[in-house]
Amino acid sequence: MENKPSQSKTNRVLYLVVVGVLVIVALVIGLTAAFTAERNQTPTPSLPDENQGETNPPEDENTNGEGDTAPEETPTVFLAPASGVVSKYHDASAPVFSITMNDWRVHQGIDIAASLGDEVKATAKGTVKSVWKDPFMGYCVSIDHGNDVVSIYKNLAEELVGNVKVGVTVEAGQVFAAIGESASIENADSPHLHFEMEVAGKQVDPLSYISEESYRASLSVDSSYE
Repeated sequence: MENKPSQSKTNRVLYLVVVGVLVIVALVIGLTAAFTAERNQTPTPSLPDENQGETNPPEDENTNGEGDTAPEETPTVFLAPASGVVSKYHDASAPVFSITMNDWRVHQGIDIAASLGDEVKATAKGTVKSVWKDPFMGYCVSIDHGNDVVSIYKNLAEELVGNVKVGVTVEAGQVFAAIGESASIENADSPHLHFEMEVAGKQVDPLSYISEESYRASLSVDSSYE
């Protein structure tokens, strides 16, 4: 009977020791986990400003007007693009008879009848805008004279003269092509240059632009034209 209090005391001591050890172990585990989490935590990098290190495109150095290239002025004198007879006139409203198509249709330019292979000249100074083959009007060239004025040459021979191509500057009166017979819808007519002019994208009568002096020197009228 005397050993009971001693045994009970011993058990309490062991219990306290075990509890203390568990508490210490729990603290160690908690501290270790906290330390590990802190070490493994990856800081979120701050995103750079989208514009950081970038600059806006440089402004046009000529915005102050210095060194600006003035747009080319529209020529005031236009030359006849070929020498020959005006066999058909411009008429966007009243149809004219087409021998080839055997019908009546509007005619957006003028026809200058001449010989096959005769010279075709630039009506004024300008830049070659387009070179193409039209399925109906054959080989064609357009020249931009500035300020929305464009001259158009159709029914040309396939080969152009010299180094004429898109972007090349031609002078007034410069020979750049020859009269052909490539226009399928006008091949029953005698060889001729089909010549058109546009202002701001609208067809105009070329004869109203060709100077009177050039007209008298290079063109004549077909009296059979009605």
